[in-house]
Parts: sequence; structure tokens; C-alpha cells
Amino acid sequence: MIRHIVMFKLREYTSPIEKKTALHAIRNELLNLKKTIPVILEFEVGINISDSKAAFDLVINSSFSTMDYLKTYQVHPDHLAFIEFNKNYTVEKTVIDYEY
Repeated sequence: MIRHIVMFKLREYTSPIEKKTALHAIRNELLNLKKTIPVILEFEVGINISDSKAAFDLVINSSFSTMDYLKTYQVHPDHLAFIEFNKNYTVEKTVIDYEY
């Protein structure tokens, strides 16, 4: 099994409401991937609740049965469309993939 974790830091927003709206838009787009990409086994999207300066804003915690399925997900047209969509929101991301 492969665990794929991605954390996103969003750009600055003029108000907390604007940022919350952006976070929920991203979350909804991500959750749609679970519906359209069959190689995804588990897919959880979390919005940060910490006020730590080190915290990222949003996380994806997903799993795939093999590395090949993770690679299939990464090049899937719906995932690529999400990446384009997310460019309007995210200024930094970090990723880790590991076997478990």
C-alpha cells in the first residue's frame, strides 16, 4: 500500500471569510477526485484548525494499492485539471509518498 500526503499553503487573503471560502472550494474539488478516479482507495481532505505559523492550510491523505496506481492518479485528466484550478489558490505545497 502507498500513502500519498500533500499539504498546501494558500496565498494571502484580505479576510478570513475569503480564505475559508477558498479552502472549501479546494476541498470540494479534491473530494470530487475520489468520485472520478477509481484507483484511489482512501481519500481524506482536512482543513487546518491550528493557528501555528508553521501550519499548512489544507492536507490530502490518500492511499493507493501500488505505486503504479499512484502514478495513474497523478496523470489522470481530472487530477491535472485540479492542479490547474489550484494554481489560483496555492503558493506552496509539500508531498510525501511512502509504503505501509
